[in-house]
Amino acid sequence: MYRTLLVPIDGSADSARVLPVAAALARRTGARLHVALVHDPSAFIPFVPGEVSVPVYDAEVEQEFRRRDDRLLQDAVQGLVQSGVSAEGTVLEGTVVEALVEHARAIGAELVVMATHGHGGFTRLRLGSVATAFLHHTPVPVFLVRSAPEAASAELPTGPLLVTLDGSPFAEAVLPHARAFAEAAGMPMGLVGVVVPHAVPMAPFGAEALLADPSLLQAEEDGMTRYLQQMAASCPAGTAVHAVTDMAVARAIIDEAGRQRAGALAMATHGRGGLKRLVLGSVADEVLTHATFPMLVYRPQG
Repeated sequence: MYRTLLVPIDGSADSARVLPVAAALARRTGARLHVALVHDPSAFIPFVPGEVSVPVYDAEVEQEFRRRDDRLLQDAVQGLVQSGVSAEGTVLEGTVVEALVEHARAIGAELVVMATHGHGGFTRLRLGSVATAFLHHTPVPVFLVRSAPEAASAELPTGPLLVTLDGSPFAEAVLPHARAFAEAAGMPMGLVGVVVPHAVPMAPFGAEALLADPSLLQAEEDGMTRYLQQMAASCPAGTAVHAVTDMAVARAIIDEAGRQRAGALAMATHGRGGLKRLVLGSVADEVLTHATFPMLVYRPQG
């Protein structure tokens, strides 16, 4: 069971949506919530227009925002304590991602609960995303709560926690964290693997004409099912397995989560950032961008 949870907020209504979720998890586990709000003085330095823009530090403005951050944090912690959970708050100094990563390490956080907007593509690259950047740097599993009102939940999800696997040790690294979260949240588990059909040339029509080999596809589906059953042996009793076939892995994962009425998804991510993310892409990134349900995401080290 969890003992220490980190809950980053920024004073917005979007970030506040994680507080009831974190409180519900704390009530089930007896964990202590560490609410953190990052105060970055550089964010309040205006630029004076002219031939050359010059940053001007205004101590009074900066202190006004500091007092605001203090009030926001105190209000959040007070609400959590009144709801019956153990909580404390800290205003951190510095840039947001670096300050949160260091704080998570300092308090020994076992899980981070935070909101995400789920931006993708050029929007992600241009606007940035604290949740995405945090995933790129932290070794701690992160439970992402969608910031959209229609996707947010006042309590923990009730459907199964669906864990995505592909046969690699990298993907399997999320399993211990998924088991811990499922136990803490009282969620059943399910494992899903996607088989991508391999097309073969249709002789004598040439390489331009392709056709999936039914026998090969059936063998791969059977192999995926056996692999998932093997992985399920180390999961809680009753863990279901689902082998699905689709050319688009991310789409298949999201569709299967809908069919299974999953409460959340769990998966490993490479945590790529910037142009590398945009060029290479990743299944986890696609799911993060398009899914509307919460996700437990873990970046394996190394």
